[in-house]
Amino acid sequence: MQQSQSNGYGGEVSAGAAGIIATLFAFSHLSFSFDSDGLADGFARLYAYATDHPEAREILLAID
Repeated sequence: MQQSQSNGYGGEVSAGAAGIIATLFAFSHLSFSFDSDGLADGFARLYAYATDHPEAREILLAID
């Protein structure tokens, strides 16, 4: 993963963790454009999954 333009994160993660990060960013971005309980639910469920992921610390730092 390259350095984030939004928060300065510059760590390295696996492809799976990068996918989680990208999807969390997408859910967040879309939720500002569309009023959808599904987007909020999707974000919450993926966030909960991410907190139990082996790379949770890196994922949470990347999305902070």
